[in-house]
Amino acid sequence: MYCDVSNYRASYSRNSRASNSRGLRFQILGFFLLCSISTFATDFTVTNTNDSGTGSLRFALQMAAATSGPHTISFNIPQSDPNYNEETGVWKITTSTSYDYIIKANITIDGTSQTTNQGNTNIYGPEIYIDGNNQAANYCFSIINVPNTTIKGMIISGFMYGIQIYGTSALNSVISGNYIGTNETASAENGNYIGIEVLSGANYTTIGGLNPEDKNIVSGNEHIGIRLLDVSYCNIFGNFVGTNRTGTAAIPNYDGISLEGADKFNNVGGNTEAHRNLVSGNVAYGIPVFGAGAEGNKISGNYIGTDINGTYAIPNTYGVLFDDGSYNNILGGDTDSERNILSGNSGYGVFIYNMGTNSNIIKANYIGTDVTGVTAIHNSIGIVIDGAAFKHIIDNNVISGNLQQGIYINITGCDSTQIVRNKIGLNVNNEPLGNGSDGIRISQGPKYTIIGGSVDEANKIAYNGGSGVYIMFENDDNHLISCNAIYSNVGLGIDLFPPGVNINDASDVDDGANQGMNFPDISEVIYQWGSGDTEITGTLDTENPELCKIQIFSAIPHSCGHGQAFEFIAEIVPNESGNWMAYLPGLNPEQFLTCLAIDKNNNTSEFSITRSSTTIASLEDVGKYVKVGVYPNPVSEYFRFDSNELGEIKIFNNQGSLVRTFKLGENANYYVGDLPDGIYLVVPNSVSITDTYNLIILK
Repeated sequence: MYCDVSNYRASYSRNSRASNSRGLRFQILGFFLLCSISTFATDFTVTNTNDSGTGSLRFALQMAAATSGPHTISFNIPQSDPNYNEETGVWKITTSTSYDYIIKANITIDGTSQTTNQGNTNIYGPEIYIDGNNQAANYCFSIINVPNTTIKGMIISGFMYGIQIYGTSALNSVISGNYIGTNETASAENGNYIGIEVLSGANYTTIGGLNPEDKNIVSGNEHIGIRLLDVSYCNIFGNFVGTNRTGTAAIPNYDGISLEGADKFNNVGGNTEAHRNLVSGNVAYGIPVFGAGAEGNKISGNYIGTDINGTYAIPNTYGVLFDDGSYNNILGGDTDSERNILSGNSGYGVFIYNMGTNSNIIKANYIGTDVTGVTAIHNSIGIVIDGAAFKHIIDNNVISGNLQQGIYINITGCDSTQIVRNKIGLNVNNEPLGNGSDGIRISQGPKYTIIGGSVDEANKIAYNGGSGVYIMFENDDNHLISCNAIYSNVGLGIDLFPPGVNINDASDVDDGANQGMNFPDISEVIYQWGSGDTEITGTLDTENPELCKIQIFSAIPHSCGHGQAFEFIAEIVPNESGNWMAYLPGLNPEQFLTCLAIDKNNNTSEFSITRSSTTIASLEDVGKYVKVGVYPNPVSEYFRFDSNELGEIKIFNNQGSLVRTFKLGENANYYVGDLPDGIYLVVPNSVSITDTYNLIILK
């Protein structure tokens, strides 16, 4: 049966002038009885912008609630309606109270039908604008324990809750093609308190979709754009959350997409461009995931902190948060198509926090770069693990171009982080894109970090403005640093507290970061011209050396005389006296070598002094490097580059473009105050100065 609210309205309008209130009640009652006996699909058509009465949206919802479904609520409001705005092409329905709750299954509220019936009068968005009158109304639509509700093609703004879906029977709802929290062009806010809220078992909800017309713009809301609480198997696909309709500027929510409580197995994004959400410009968190039951959720393929093209920053404060016991969630995935871009955020790209938060996986993302993985769009810090969060996996990410550290693990209880197969300070092409400070920093008590571990799990940690790996405090122990390429960092490759090279002590009886593990001494490097092998011998002065491992690397000399490791070559075990020897085939006789030691508890030493078969890179031999330095760093206007060499220095931006050339001069100051904030590469043009340096400009 077809019940046309507009036809009913026309009939009623002609007679209403002569009817009294008793007649009105009889007509409405008759209409209710007529529709209530229907068992067929019914289309109720909204024909005016009134808040109530025949032909209104409220009346259509009342009719749908009173009759069997399925139902479609369509719109065909003429341009003669007094609340049509010719300038914007939008019909505005303003309500002072919440609409009736949706308590019948299989209802579709289709704002796109207005476009079909009246034309595309608003080329920038939907034509139907439902306004909550400065949050005078609690809800625009509240779906309570009924399945298969679809709400599409409307502007929903100014309510406490734009759309709420509630209850274990509220399954399979679809919210698509709406502007929620903005004006009619999604260029300015008209916020709800919460844009979309799905809670208490309303599983299998889809917000957005895989077609362009399914995209919701959820922006400008005072608290949360999209909130999931205690729900499972929901999909959030293809939305803009925190930006304007073009994805080029911010219209902030406070938080973007919030997964809370016992949320399980929900998908935010996916493995195609159509799945991608843009979550940028939000005041606090782009995507917070928190709660002891927040498990198995997957966040993949999204741009978080950038514009829609992934080329410049539209910052959240923090990109993604895992907090309050959330566990076994995945950020990224096994394939390149599941990569998130977590860049441009004013705080951290990824923040993992709080006791009980554990076993989350950060995999195959770009953290601090643009969509190409080549150019920096910096976060302040790439990844921070804090507050006793433990047992997380950071795997196969590019973590580069950030203003401070690439990865920062801080405070007692942040144990058992596994860091493997990442590029930290390099772009996707292995070119310099250093983080401004340390590649990895461990501080104030974490234990049992694994950095690398095997040749297949090795990280590349290079071109960072501090150390490659810096372990800062005496109680930071049992950190394994194995098989990694750690080179061309401004500081030491591996630096154990106290800062700088720690001189070996007899029998290794001191305490400190990684138990103050002694580095191996290289006694001799002999190139055997007949066989082409290189023989390397040395000693390790520590308790039970036969339970330790020595790892040997090809090295790049550093100004301190101790090497940085360009490539893992071999692993051997010393004898009970601490003596060790290895034959290394196929090396150049002038190849520099360095090594480190790992004890039975995975405490890893700093790198040894660098040697080749012809040269020992001792402090005396590299004294010409000692006077080189870039400071202050960060810099706002002038920096110094002290050297006793003549020549020049060149300054490159993070896109590889030359932006300055200076002549070297003793005690000279170099002006960069007119350059934009960011990380720059300082490259000396000198025979004896071979290091490059990161310079952070921050005003």
